[in-house]
Amino acid sequence: MSSKGFTKIEVLIVVILSLIIIGVDIFVISYLNSKEQAIQVLSEINQIRSGLEVFLLTNNYYPETATPVALNDAYESTEKLCFEGFKKLTEGCKKTILNPVPNFYLSQGNSYTYKSIDNNKNYQLEFVLKTNFREQGLLKGKNCATNSQITSQPCF
Repeated sequence: MSSKGFTKIEVLIVVILSLIIIGVDIFVISYLNSKEQAIQVLSEINQIRSGLEVFLLTNNYYPETATPVALNDAYESTEKLCFEGFKKLTEGCKKTILNPVPNFYLSQGNSYTYKSIDNNKNYQLEFVLKTNFREQGLLKGKNCATNSQITSQPCF
């Protein structure tokens, strides 16, 4: 007897193979999204570090903070960096360095924490990576940028 359709086994095999391919695709897309976010975070850290160097060249010290403060935070008045220091977006500046302090993933809970140290001659800038970034020697979790290097350890 000749049949013109597919057997149940053939259909089941096609469905299982399709589910495996979809599972692999989801894993790869998730990995690439976390890598993209790590690249964006490192780019923003470098932008902030460059802005802090402009501030140093103008003032001969880094912006002063007594304790670690979250950047791009209206409550902490650290939404933008001016020649006078960190300020709220609504406050005026003589000249603006970063407006706003970059943080593309702020709405997803990403934050950068800044603290000046050694009488404002150095700083620490803490950030979180959601994946390893071995090309830069950085691991998933808290990392620390200073005026001289970026290390795979918490600042605070």
